[in-house]
Amino acid sequence: MSMNPIVAEIQENGVVGAGGAGFPSHVKLASNASTIIVNAAECEPLIHKDKEILLHHTAEFLAGLNMVMRAASASEGLIGIKEKHTHIIDHLNQSVGPDVRVVPIGDFYPAGDEITLIYETTGKVVEAGKLPITQGIIVNNVETLLNVGRRKPVTTTFVTLGGDVENKVTLEVPIGLPIRTLIEYASPTISDYVVLLGGPMMGRLTSDLDEVVTKTSSAINILPADHVLVRRMRVMGKPDTVRKVGKSACDQCIFCTALCPRYLLGHPIQPHKSMRALMFTPTGESVPEMHAMACCECNLCTMVSCPEGLYPGSVSTLSKRFAGSSGMKFDAAEFQSTGPHPLIKYRRTPTSKLKRMLDLNRFGDSGPLIEHFFSPKVLSVPLRQHIGKAAEAIVSVGALVNAGEKIASVGRNLGSEIHSPMTGKVLNITDSTIELEIG
Repeated sequence: MSMNPIVAEIQENGVVGAGGAGFPSHVKLASNASTIIVNAAECEPLIHKDKEILLHHTAEFLAGLNMVMRAASASEGLIGIKEKHTHIIDHLNQSVGPDVRVVPIGDFYPAGDEITLIYETTGKVVEAGKLPITQGIIVNNVETLLNVGRRKPVTTTFVTLGGDVENKVTLEVPIGLPIRTLIEYASPTISDYVVLLGGPMMGRLTSDLDEVVTKTSSAINILPADHVLVRRMRVMGKPDTVRKVGKSACDQCIFCTALCPRYLLGHPIQPHKSMRALMFTPTGESVPEMHAMACCECNLCTMVSCPEGLYPGSVSTLSKRFAGSSGMKFDAAEFQSTGPHPLIKYRRTPTSKLKRMLDLNRFGDSGPLIEHFFSPKVLSVPLRQHIGKAAEAIVSVGALVNAGEKIASVGRNLGSEIHSPMTGKVLNITDSTIELEIG
């Protein structure tokens, strides 16, 4: 059976979910859907690239949305965006076609969680352990649809620079560019800083400034080394400490569960039970619990909900990983779906509260899109920028390659094709990277 030509083009161009996971977009479109939902919620503070794409690349974005709708035989497209962005909503309403609607949603975290967004835009609840397609829905990120609409290989990504920097902007940059180059451009205003890749809730700290941007990069934030968020994340990166403090200090108030966005949709996840399980082990080791497999890892319970400042999100994630490695399979039949909680709309966490609790207001929260051309001498292009198998090089050391030329492929495996971001020469090839000399 031949592949839909739109889907084949998306596969060949190496389009993946640009919202963070990097799931190959052509795989999602293997099924037909009645509705395509655009995740334009961008619910984490300090990230602005999706809003800027909607404003400045509207035509290509809508072209991508229409292509995906045709590929999936969808009858409608919904753009879920926070109601506070009235200027963007007005702008989109002047441009969308008759089969596309802009759906304003509340300003809370995590409005951009895929399952939460589906509920907010359609009222439908995707059951725990199941995919959106079971409700006839496919969800795509804004940048993903832009890449579809451009109809060319994915060789750049959009990155917001924020935190304690002079240049709080969003840039379109070549894949493989070292984050060091972007930090220098951002111009930190402090000397003792830490680099946060991504947003404050689901991002990660890095000390390796030679890391490079990929298809799933979203933001680079410069934070003071003693910032509350940095301190919290450093502890989150120490599983033994996380479990120790959880075992010794959790008083089972269940706030972590009461405010959990997936629990509020009727999913079985209950972080307080993961915390309780620590108390019944000799040293507080992780316990593989099936309910933890429904955790979306938004970290809301850790960053906001827990009045003791503990780490129920990390404990749930550890339990989830342990359950998976133990061969445990999530069985929705073991849990009776309760549907959305009757108090769901009263238990949302406003973004303003999130920013206040995490001391983020001090940084400002803007990132206008500007043009800036970088002239790197070398680009290091990762062979795994996606879920699935790493791509394998199809070029040799010393080969001259053009911008947009395919340089690595996954063949028939789950994954994504990789293309040269700029014209240059292949300097080196490893199991994880193709290094290009540019010029």
